[in-house]
Amino acid sequence: MQTIIFKWVASFALISVGNCVAATTLPSSGTINLQSINKGTSMVKYNQEYMHGTITGVTFNEVDTGPMHMGKSACSYSIFSHKKIIRSVGFCALEDKEGDKIFIQYAGSSSAEGEWSGTDDVIGGTGKYKGIQGRGPYSCANTHKDGEFPCTVKLEYQLP
Repeated sequence: MQTIIFKWVASFALISVGNCVAATTLPSSGTINLQSINKGTSMVKYNQEYMHGTITGVTFNEVDTGPMHMGKSACSYSIFSHKKIIRSVGFCALEDKEGDKIFIQYAGSSSAEGEWSGTDDVIGGTGKYKGIQGRGPYSCANTHKDGEFPCTVKLEYQLP
């Protein structure tokens, strides 16, 4: 019995170490394709044309491993709407399992159906993402479920 437990613990440790080593290796340039599910966590509406708030969520790398897979996201947003003009801007911090972060500034617009799309600008990071820069499109769907929405992000990046 002790042998079985030891083998299980040793196997788990080797898998964990292997995952940590793989997670810290990041090419100096490439593309990070993410899917996320997000929820608005606060909203302040100043008038009919302006509101702002925060959003939190979970990110999933398209290949089920790699940068930001099963990570966290926290974003701020400001929305301006007047007649047919609907624009949003904000900042996001994406955090991976090891606690390293990528910082994003974004800008976009919305369709009448509440779908959002625009551009993410990667403006920096911490840990293995220190000095990261890049850019890419994002789009978010409207599920009509109380502030809940899924997004896709494609970030082309370069590290120093």
